[in-house]
Amino acid sequence: MAESSSAHDGQAALFAGDDPILEVQEDLLNRGRLASAIASEIQTMNAARGAVVAITGKWGTGKTSLLNLTANILREQEAVQVIDFNPWFFSGTDHLVEFFFDEMARQLSGERSRKQKLKDATSGVAEKFNRYSASLSPLKFIPVVGSVLDATQKASEGIAQAFSDSIHEQRIAISNSLGRLNGRIVVLVDDIDRLNRQEIRDLFRLVRLSGSFPNIVYLLCFDRGVVEIALGEEGLDGSAYLEKIVRTSVEVPPASEESLVEVLQAGISTVVSNAEVEIIEDDRLPDVFWQVIRPLFSTVRDVKRFISSLALSLRSAGDEVVHCDLIALEAVRTMRPKAHEIISRNPDALTRVHSWNAPTRNQRMIEAHAVVVSSILQELPDGAGQALVKYIFPAAMAHTENLWHGYDSTPRWRRDRRVAHPAVLAYYLHRDLPAGVAPADLVLSLVGSINSDQDFSGAISVIPDGQLEDVLDRLLAYVDVVDPARISSVAKVLLDLLPRFSEEPVGMFDFGRDYTVFRPVLKLMERVAPEDADAVAREIYRATRSPYARLRFISLMGKQEGSEEQVISAALEGELLADLGSFIRSASPDILKSERELLRTVVQAVDCDSLSGCHAIESAGSVEVTSRLLETSLSAARTNAFGSVVVKSEDRLAWDSLVSVYGGERLLAAAVQELKNSISGQEVNPRLQRALNSFDLYIEGWRPRQF
Repeated sequence: MAESSSAHDGQAALFAGDDPILEVQEDLLNRGRLASAIASEIQTMNAARGAVVAITGKWGTGKTSLLNLTANILREQEAVQVIDFNPWFFSGTDHLVEFFFDEMARQLSGERSRKQKLKDATSGVAEKFNRYSASLSPLKFIPVVGSVLDATQKASEGIAQAFSDSIHEQRIAISNSLGRLNGRIVVLVDDIDRLNRQEIRDLFRLVRLSGSFPNIVYLLCFDRGVVEIALGEEGLDGSAYLEKIVRTSVEVPPASEESLVEVLQAGISTVVSNAEVEIIEDDRLPDVFWQVIRPLFSTVRDVKRFISSLALSLRSAGDEVVHCDLIALEAVRTMRPKAHEIISRNPDALTRVHSWNAPTRNQRMIEAHAVVVSSILQELPDGAGQALVKYIFPAAMAHTENLWHGYDSTPRWRRDRRVAHPAVLAYYLHRDLPAGVAPADLVLSLVGSINSDQDFSGAISVIPDGQLEDVLDRLLAYVDVVDPARISSVAKVLLDLLPRFSEEPVGMFDFGRDYTVFRPVLKLMERVAPEDADAVAREIYRATRSPYARLRFISLMGKQEGSEEQVISAALEGELLADLGSFIRSASPDILKSERELLRTVVQAVDCDSLSGCHAIESAGSVEVTSRLLETSLSAARTNAFGSVVVKSEDRLAWDSLVSVYGGERLLAAAVQELKNSISGQEVNPRLQRALNSFDLYIEGWRPRQF
């Protein structure tokens, strides 16, 4: 039970931020034995003429924690009275002297009842300290009825001289009283190295002034280097001056490698387990810990600062960023903020994949990125920067080890939520998902349901249309988890998603979003054994409702231009194309009136002749089909001037294709006129209206300028 309590207290100390420990149960570095030795020395050392003991060490090494442990031991001793003196409460030499002795008197009076052996003696000493403080501080503020007045307004030169004449006698009286003390008073002074240089000099003058009082031991905490510089500014040898004041000193030992590693690992483990985020097995974690994270830390205070901020980062980003990467970057942010700032300003330099053999490689960009990576390495300990690149930002290895990654790496990095992918790094840096990007749990939910017809259809139906493109793009990295027996079912569900995508392009270089459906379908079919490909493809084709989806599926599976490879046989490709053409020629208006890319589908699947004088498909005379053919013939040519962000758009029609479907311009014009008559006086959707406006220009002979 005691061990459990001790472990709990240790964990509490680790998560106490930058605060020093207060109790031995919180001791993570086993400093209790050293504290006991210091306390024993203070109690047994010869203090007939006072003594000064110093605990020294660099910032963050645990000086205050060791002081607290020592003070706790001393407070339990009947013959020791501990006085806490905070030097931050004073300003100026006069104030320091006044405050010091007043504080001594107040704490001795207030604590008399706790130490029976010191009760009477400390009572007398407290009164003498009060008088001594008044003598040393003639500018002391004293209360007067209705106001507070400066004592110099009331004191004459004779009174001030009387104070001066009595100081020596008062000092002797204090010394005599302290000499008879059956014990000793220990004065604790911490954070001396955080004072300004003048205040440090004032404090050590005070210690030297009062350090010879019998049975008073000063226990001081400071960074020796800082104090020696402050004491040496007035032409003195700071080191020699300090040696005259401090009798005994102990340097806080650095944390052992084993202790620091244990504390760091325990802290990370606790934070991760408490953050309630998905824990992903990651083979990189041991290397990242030992080569990236561990070299950044040298003190327990460093670890505590890191741990206190890590929990919040995990909770805010842990679902979108794999915890291995997040922990590494948070360690860099805490311990090497300059390196982290360079990362945040230059994400492209760390995530851009450069193809080593690309004929149009941007050498200037590569050189600029190399400079950025080099500046990050300079801010990190030896080896840690190289490891950060290798395990966290592998694309940047092109600049450190001449190791080039292919573009096929980026889907894996996105799947694994690694900051090596620009979208994941962007989320880590900004904690915000851009418009159109789906949260990771939505993607994982879809992947988890992929081997069940009902679950997969249900999971994909709840994905917002605006995030569907991103989800399907990321699904590419998971096609290998699909049960081979379910490839046809999954492909069918994906092909049925096409109507959910807008046909309107977004941006100047948007060439349609249909590829986000067809790419995973192609990847799935590439997993099918060659001898089974025709059977699976025929099953998918028959289960797909949309003629456009059927056409694109056939073209994906068949022979590609410039390539001898194809997924299905040439015989099946011809069979399916013939079947699709026959289906479209006789399809009813209800089937075609809302078909995606209808004009393109008809032209590619059916023999069309602009000189035939007859419709290529039976339903071409339907106003609904005419409307759809017009809408799907519309495109926008976008241009912008060099150096300008203004994009100009000009509507165009696939005129020749339209004419060929209707067998001539005369039949096309008649069909469009019938459409206009049917919608006269009605509100028309914007895309159809644009197409009708363009039709009027074309039928009058206008044609867009050729580039």
